[in-house]
Amino acid sequence: MQKQLAISLVIPVYNVEKYLQRALESVENQTFKNFEAIIVNDGSTDNSLEIIKKFIKRNTNFILIDQKNKGLSGARNKGIKASSGRYIAFMDSDDFIEPTYLNDMYLAAIKSGSDIVCCNFYFYYESTKMKIFCPINSIPGVYSGEKALKKITSCIGTFAFVWNKLFRKSLFTTHKIEFYDMYFEDAATSPRLFFYANKVTFITNILYNYVMRDTSILHTMNAKKINDFVKSLGVVRNFYEKKGIYKKYRRRMRGYSRRLNFLISYDVFMMHFKSANFDGFLHNLRAIRKSIRHFISDEYKPGKEVCPEPIFPVKNPGNEEIDNKKNNKEV
Repeated sequence: MQKQLAISLVIPVYNVEKYLQRALESVENQTFKNFEAIIVNDGSTDNSLEIIKKFIKRNTNFILIDQKNKGLSGARNKGIKASSGRYIAFMDSDDFIEPTYLNDMYLAAIKSGSDIVCCNFYFYYESTKMKIFCPINSIPGVYSGEKALKKITSCIGTFAFVWNKLFRKSLFTTHKIEFYDMYFEDAATSPRLFFYANKVTFITNILYNYVMRDTSILHTMNAKKINDFVKSLGVVRNFYEKKGIYKKYRRRMRGYSRRLNFLISYDVFMMHFKSANFDGFLHNLRAIRKSIRHFISDEYKPGKEVCPEPIFPVKNPGNEEIDNKKNNKEV
């Protein structure tokens, strides 16, 4: 009887030929060997597919899925469905991981019996080759799912990114959790995964390198991305209401919403500043505030929509075109 793979590492790829060699070499050099790398080429039009094929030939545990462009969420969902590992990890195809990334995460999961393991990471600035440690993780240790959910709800002690985490695959399959087709899908997905986790482990190891580049999602904000950021708050509110736990986490969601309002207000300013057009600027600031208040109001009534749209959507200044490419990496 064949032994089950320990980890499936899902890597969506879309037009990242400049960074893909380094990313896949970091996967190839993992000290941990009981894993598969599921590389989902999501309709790349550059040389990414050829680079992937080169690695497929020399690594029997590298698996290629070649599909038409479905966006980051669609590529991740495809990788999850194709996976056979006991645990699932995610990696952006322009980032790179430390040699013991999979080993340290897996050992922490097995030792504690945790459903989720979170590690620390570096911000890697491509232009200067500088690494900056981002100390956002909680005090290392094993937390109950409830305590960890409080942390991710308020984004204090951990953030919603999925790329610095190891998840028990059954969290996705048993509860039918998929990534929604939207920007900031991590913010809409991670709280649902944490809700179903019995134990969550935080480790101090700095194992992931998140590459900061000009085309990352926070450097290319527009109305669509800003509205999806707000919408992620509504997704979480709907889920918590459905599970009957919103009142328990209300204070933390309100604290998070205040920081969200500040962050998105800055994004709106930069969107108008870069377009040199401040028509509708005040309208957009009011729209953010009203939509966020709507989603955390005690009078809010969750609807049947899983992903409720902001009721006061932000609009693009002037004639700025919305970037519809769905594979911008997320912060």
